[in-house]
Amino acid sequence: MRSEEERDSLGHRVARGTDEGKDHVCRVTPTIGWRVRWTAARPPAGRLDERQNALGDCALMHPYLRLQLHLRAAGALKAAIELKSSASPTEALPASEPLHAPLLRRVLGKALIDRFCSFGHPHCEDRPRPPPQGPAATPRPTPRDLCRLAEACPYGVLFAASLTPRPPYAMFVPPGEGAGESARVEITLFGPAWRLYPWALGALASALRHGVGKERRSWLVEEVQRIHTDRRPEPLAGGDLARLPPDLAPDLLNLALEPYLAPQPVTVLFLSPARLLRDGRLLPGREPVPFHLLIARILDRFAGLYGPEASEALRPEIRGAIEAEAARVPVIEDDTRWLEVPDYSARSRSELLLGGKVGRAVYGDGAARFLPILRAGEILHAGKNAASGNGRIQVDLPPPPVP
Repeated sequence: MRSEEERDSLGHRVARGTDEGKDHVCRVTPTIGWRVRWTAARPPAGRLDERQNALGDCALMHPYLRLQLHLRAAGALKAAIELKSSASPTEALPASEPLHAPLLRRVLGKALIDRFCSFGHPHCEDRPRPPPQGPAATPRPTPRDLCRLAEACPYGVLFAASLTPRPPYAMFVPPGEGAGESARVEITLFGPAWRLYPWALGALASALRHGVGKERRSWLVEEVQRIHTDRRPEPLAGGDLARLPPDLAPDLLNLALEPYLAPQPVTVLFLSPARLLRDGRLLPGREPVPFHLLIARILDRFAGLYGPEASEALRPEIRGAIEAEAARVPVIEDDTRWLEVPDYSARSRSELLLGGKVGRAVYGDGAARFLPILRAGEILHAGKNAASGNGRIQVDLPPPPVP
């Protein structure tokens, strides 16, 4: 293979080479060493074999796959909704209970156990109580130690995190979804879990069809869409999940700074309760969300899913500089509030409240430089309990001025 190195217009090192008649380009950003190899221009998402040959193994370091299910009410629920719409305006009818991401997380886990667990009980999570701290303390067993199938079982990979530091998925249900005849459900798979999309979707669709919630409401999948990094939806299948493409390729996460982006404010929408820790405690509901805290929790989330060595941006000296610069970005507007979402703990058999910050915040001009990290936060979620739907954000730049 012949290669030569130069620099592009942004100052990134560019190595060009020819291997078996194919031109390759490898860029290395000076801030974090993010490296992607592609043929000519970066190919669009498509078949796995085409993209894997073009991108190479280095490009699959930070893969993810975001899927959105469009649901419609089935059977008795649909009839009840029609009855409610035809009822007298003065007649009081009970409102339908909306869908919640914590509920869907529980039913997905139960469906995966029923379908794939050979023992009917997830031994991969049978971890004993933590031993007392001290020199005699023994290391905590891994899911692989507890069940030899943990690294191959979809439940072990997703819920017991047998291949990743943290559970490699996130759920999200837009507020109010499920109270009517239709609903949308979003699931994002990270790292090696992206390959499990047929099994995760099949198990979730089966659980929804059998009914969820106190009312045992039944839902049917009407369409499955893939949501790309630019928020562009791509239809994958209708109600028949057997028509899902078997060879999808993942999208790729990118962490970098944008030193050449023009200074401008950034708007962040907290679509689901963001549980952001500051000094080990949740940020109180009455306080605005500091910009550096949001950036720090996004970086924590990235490290928890892909490992602390996944990016040079996670090295202590570089991360410290990133957070120090983020601390200079002011909060221009804060329209956030505290919202509690109910959950249930199967271990303690008690109800929980997963509260966090929702609403809108606008940050000052320096925030635009952190746009790639913020965009990554859209995909990763920010803060704790992302698997239960918490921390879903949306990042927007102000519209361009009208000439």
